[in-house]
Amino acid sequence: MDGILKNLADTISHAVDYAKEKVTDITRSTSVTILQLSEHIMNQPETKQIEKDLLGIVYSFYHLQKEDVSYYLEMKSSHILQLDVYSHDHTIVSYRSYRDHSSLPTPIKFPKNLLSKLIS
Repeated sequence: MDGILKNLADTISHAVDYAKEKVTDITRSTSVTILQLSEHIMNQPETKQIEKDLLGIVYSFYHLQKEDVSYYLEMKSSHILQLDVYSHDHTIVSYRSYRDHSSLPTPIKFPKNLLSKLIS
């Protein structure tokens, strides 16, 4: 009986994974958290970083341009203050810590083709 239940659970898990993959392919988007996106921006060799020490607090500003997509990340120490992603004058992501702090760990839809450009 345990073997049947395990097989059923595995089959359902594979079906869910397949459905998620198909939805991602159809919508051409995938899910990513603000934290994951910020890490990708910081770790790109093309990213320009500026650090400023203001009243003893270190602020970091990251700018990245990949093809027609602009990425901007602002941090206070390791705390994300702002993250913006723009393409063709359209906002793809706009995160502000004072407004969206509770959504930091929540996955957001992000165009799959832009994420692959960022990762590649």
